[in-house]
Amino acid sequence: MNVLFIGYGRMGGALGNAWLKAGLIERLTIVDPGLAKDAGAGCYARLEEVPYDQAFQLIVLAVKPAYVTDALRGLSDHQCSQAIVISVAAGVTEATLSCALKQRCPVVRAMPNTPVLVAAGCTGLYASGELDMARKAAISQLFEAVGTAHWVAEEEQLDAVTAISGSGPAYYHLFSEALAQAGVKLGLEAELARKLAAQTAWGAATLQHQLHADFTELRAAVTSPNGTTAAAIEVFEGDGKLRELGGAAAFAAHRRSVELSKGE
Repeated sequence: MNVLFIGYGRMGGALGNAWLKAGLIERLTIVDPGLAKDAGAGCYARLEEVPYDQAFQLIVLAVKPAYVTDALRGLSDHQCSQAIVISVAAGVTEATLSCALKQRCPVVRAMPNTPVLVAAGCTGLYASGELDMARKAAISQLFEAVGTAHWVAEEEQLDAVTAISGSGPAYYHLFSEALAQAGVKLGLEAELARKLAAQTAWGAATLQHQLHADFTELRAAVTSPNGTTAAAIEVFEGDGKLRELGGAAAFAAHRRSVELSKGE
């Protein structure tokens, strides 16, 4: 597969490097002005420098949303002739992408999260009906190389994906940060508190990934009646505080995702 990346920062680089390592793509062309000039053959500062007679099977758009339209308009007809465009630009709709491409090739919107950097990502995917099942399967395979991939039936559902898994890693990082700070206040050294919080998060996530794991049952297994965990859970669950706060946070992220898709 001959692939063009427009933008090769942390997210683009994580995807491209993983796909190369897994042998899922054979040839990689990169457009990114931020890369060093000696990055090697196939690396260009501007799209205009890429040979117009190259035909790509996949074009990955990994630039800031404000640059999306100009980047896509710079593609030649031949470069688009065999391509599927995958956009990881948050808030840029399929209609906007297709319009910028002048409907020259099918579009997939992808919402990966930052754990793709360590092959533990979660990616929401959407494509219009013009993309057949075989090509959807090929796209799924690419994102499964860096974690898990999940297709949604309606484009608007990507806003919910953003609120849960797209922004979600920050929620867990914040909770770990608070837990580590509590450890320090309880008398632990800062580095030990950090390690305890991080390893605990890793272990809990690993348990959640067991086959048929149930979040409620996992929590109950740690919560002995009238024990230390029960005392902590009572603080979280009092008046539904944690669930109310978690829901409000997710709804706020969802609302902002919708606003971004409308250009607000």
